[in-house]
Amino acid sequence: MKTCVVTANYGCDPHKIWLYLTKPTLNGWRKDVQSYEESGDGMDVMEYNVDGSKTELHFTRKEKPRCLSCNFQKGKVSGTFTAILLGGGDSTSLECTMEVQGLGLFAKPQKLLEERLQMLHATLGV
Repeated sequence: MKTCVVTANYGCDPHKIWLYLTKPTLNGWRKDVQSYEESGDGMDVMEYNVDGSKTELHFTRKEKPRCLSCNFQKGKVSGTFTAILLGGGDSTSLECTMEVQGLGLFAKPQKLLEERLQMLHATLGV
């Protein structure tokens, strides 16, 4: 198992960050996700990736706009993801923790997480 923690700062309201984190196709911010389906209660999500693979997420905690946590499965890769949002008004600090199993010896989960946060920065323009 590999674990990483990444922190990012955004010059916008935590509600906006929360919205993007829970809606991967909003304004096309996640370049790796083609479409997604969400259960009625929003706790189960299936992401359909541009490479033809699927990522299944089950949220275990959703406290808008402060914290979200989920378990995920993509092929043989599984793990947990937690995001904590701190701040308010026009400033938000986002701390993400990811634990991953099944990536192999040379995989870098921190790089994967940082790529997604860079996509979010580019979309928000902050």
